[in-house]
Amino acid sequence: MGPKTGTAGIVVSRSSFGQLGSFFPKAVSLISALSWFSINSVVATEALETIMKMGGFTSSLVVWISLAIILAAEIILAIFGHATIIAAEKWIAMILATLFAGLVYFVYPHADLAQHLLTDSRSASMSTWLVAMGVVCAFPIGWANFASDYSRYFPSETSWKKIALFAGGGQFVALTVCEIIGVLFAMAVGGNLGYDPVGQLDKFLPAWFMVPLLLAIIVGGIAANVPNGYTAGLGLLALRIPISRVASLGIIALFTLGFRVMTVFYGSFYSVYETFLGYMVFWTGPWAAIITVDYFMRKGRYNSADMMKWGQGDYWYNKGIFWPGLIAWLAGISVSVLFSNSPVFASPLMTKVLGWGDVGFEFGLLVPGLLYYFLAKNQYSFKAGCRVEAAVAGRSI
Repeated sequence: MGPKTGTAGIVVSRSSFGQLGSFFPKAVSLISALSWFSINSVVATEALETIMKMGGFTSSLVVWISLAIILAAEIILAIFGHATIIAAEKWIAMILATLFAGLVYFVYPHADLAQHLLTDSRSASMSTWLVAMGVVCAFPIGWANFASDYSRYFPSETSWKKIALFAGGGQFVALTVCEIIGVLFAMAVGGNLGYDPVGQLDKFLPAWFMVPLLLAIIVGGIAANVPNGYTAGLGLLALRIPISRVASLGIIALFTLGFRVMTVFYGSFYSVYETFLGYMVFWTGPWAAIITVDYFMRKGRYNSADMMKWGQGDYWYNKGIFWPGLIAWLAGISVSVLFSNSPVFASPLMTKVLGWGDVGFEFGLLVPGLLYYFLAKNQYSFKAGCRVEAAVAGRSI
């Protein structure tokens, strides 16, 4: 929908939630963007910590020095180097692919596949599989609200099928490979990942390979965070917060610092990351279902000019709120939680009554999508808006 609207993904929420109603998913989306920025920063920081420790720097300050270096690099690039990072991403991707292939080469001999498959064949269950699928799907669905931030730069006539195929296919290949590597690594360490899995790489990798791999992780994390910082900045603007670019980067840096303090003093980063992914699906799944249904109900036609109008236009609806969208979203979050049975959260309905595996993700897509369709299709303001959008689209052809 980015090419159709020419605007960011979370702004498109105004069509299905209303100008004022969209503040709710926008606020959660902002927290999500800030969290992704923090997560990538911490991953890059831990890689830099490992390099510094390999060099003999063992001070207790290493974590904060590493974080300061990573944040400084990210902020400088966010101000001056966005175009450079975009141009360099294909080269970064090829370098990372080569190094991760090397990682598989060194780790695979330590993973006893036969033993693990034999053990798992006796203990596997549908519940375990559903929990695993929820974790696997949490990452890509967590990026749904950011997708149009970048696809909006394509020409408006670009096929949505091509965008979905290439973006989805690229993500599928990358994530599948990374997840396979993660499984092999977990097998190699016997499931004992500990608080710092990155620090355990030296058990399997020669020193000459460790340094370039860790440097690639650092560069990859920083590169990923340039658009993440951009998205977080858009989130602040979408909430109508008048703020400069430098000030928004300061807020992002403070959030990241707070996140790192929390993981250092109050828990493992990776357990916090898993919890974040689990809770994020509760709201992003329903949101993605609603705006996708809305897109097809409108046949991909939007009045982009009215998306930028406050207090008037097609998307002001009833005092700024389109209730079908807000009701469907809240209902979707509710059923996601209600049918959740995962390490992050297990509802009493699932554990004490139904005894099912985790189906919160599936219900979180199906229920709000159907509910929005039936609530919105007969709304006068929705139908009137669709007629205007069709007329606008007709004039622009």
